[in-house]
Amino acid sequence: MIRSTFQFIALSALALTLCSCEAYVHRFADASPAPGTVVNWPGVQFDEVRAYCYDYTAERSETFFDLQTGKMHSGVMDPKGVKMSPAQVKRLMQCITVSQPKGSRTPCYAPHHAYLFFSKGRPVAVFEMCFGCNRQKSYPGGTPEYINRQALWDLTAELGLPLGVGNKFYTDACHAGRRR
Repeated sequence: MIRSTFQFIALSALALTLCSCEAYVHRFADASPAPGTVVNWPGVQFDEVRAYCYDYTAERSETFFDLQTGKMHSGVMDPKGVKMSPAQVKRLMQCITVSQPKGSRTPCYAPHHAYLFFSKGRPVAVFEMCFGCNRQKSYPGGTPEYINRQALWDLTAELGLPLGVGNKFYTDACHAGRRR
């Protein structure tokens, strides 16, 4: 019995140490580039930014918005999003293009917020954020590993988008606020 318990614990520990490289790399990643560095993202001209809340569990999709196909995630609360003012866009860019010191994170990546960048009405870039694990993805890539999460949270709250904890919170919020 003791030997079986020990084997179970040993195998469990081994399994934890062999988690995917992707999760390991992003969970424990150092700040890159160095904190305070400003990156040139998205690297394309844009004239409008809209913010969105979505229930990522509504479909199996790699991204909120596919720039190749033009398909938006079906879990979006409001497909029109919230149009950001020039001052809000400036704050957004400060949040997501200035590298911050390494912060805590978990490996979940369950994003519920996205910021879509447009040029003459055509989507050209998207930034997704999971406030739960402090991870984000950008298309095209190139944003810092760590961003100003708190400032982005505050801006998102100012925009009136739901902010909470857990998938159920966002499923309920998006369902209640759904506009098609």
